Amino acid sequence: MWRYNLALTRRIFSSQPAALVRQYSAFRRLPRVATPVKDVSRLGFNGVPNMNNVTIQQYDPIATTILNEPTIIIERQIEMMNVVLGFEQANKYAIMDVMGNRIGYMQERDFGFFKAITRQIYRLHRPFTVDVFDNYGNVLMTIERPFSFINSHIKAILPDENRTLVGESVQNWHLWRRRYELFQRECENPSEFTQFGNIDAPFLSFEFPVMDENNKIIAGCDRNWVGIGRELFTDTGVYIVRFDSQQSFDGVYPQEMLSDKVLNYDQRAVMLSNAVSIDFDYFSRHSRYGGGLLSFGTYDE
Repeated sequence: MWRYNLALTRRIFSSQPAALVRQYSAFRRLPRVATPVKDVSRLGFNGVPNMNNVTIQQYDPIATTILNEPTIIIERQIEMMNVVLGFEQANKYAIMDVMGNRIGYMQERDFGFFKAITRQIYRLHRPFTVDVFDNYGNVLMTIERPFSFINSHIKAILPDENRTLVGESVQNWHLWRRRYELFQRECENPSEFTQFGNIDAPFLSFEFPVMDENNKIIAGCDRNWVGIGRELFTDTGVYIVRFDSQQSFDGVYPQEMLSDKVLNYDQRAVMLSNAVSIDFDYFSRHSRYGGGLLSFGTYDE
């Protein structure tokens, strides 16, 4: 375990990008959005911007447990029935800090027999609800996605009595590029959303840098290679989610490519949700096509 964590830590702090990030087009916003991106240069607790117009505060459990980390690691757990029989199970993820210590976990809700059947029919198009837990089983946040035929639309929601929406990640379909637009909900105007970043990754990319309005990298989500056996027969990916442009990218990108802004807690919650969306949309090959070691299907994919 220690050897694995050490290797993973080296990857986090010393990896090199596959290619220089291209300059992306100016932000597009959903029709309802009319609020400019705010200045987040003033930093508060643990280097995170201290803004009044945010939903998640520094003392909230999701912030003190997970979102205050500059970098987190998400590992999707092995689904044995998926591996052996091709039966789509509810997804589970471990959340760790950069030293490999588990700081929480995520689990897709399993509503019994009917839900299990709909997972087999809709597979990666299915609607789902994923709860984010601390190590003691307390729900810190909920991630929801409605049925998705083409573009996924995923939401970060607090588990309070009002089910407060924090922000959204919206996939922007392209024939070969991997694109998302990331939005934070305005607290003062709950019907409005501000776009704080976009992802425009190349074909088959494992790296998903988030660009701010100045085409600078403000955050990112990278998928790690986990070995030939796990890659071929499972969907157990490992993802590095980088929240902090000032602390998470040492040795990864040149300093001039990095933003001078830092994500607030609402935006980090959206980034965490986006990592789940990336796993579903691009790295769940076995879940998409079914199969399994004991199935009688083809293995052409």
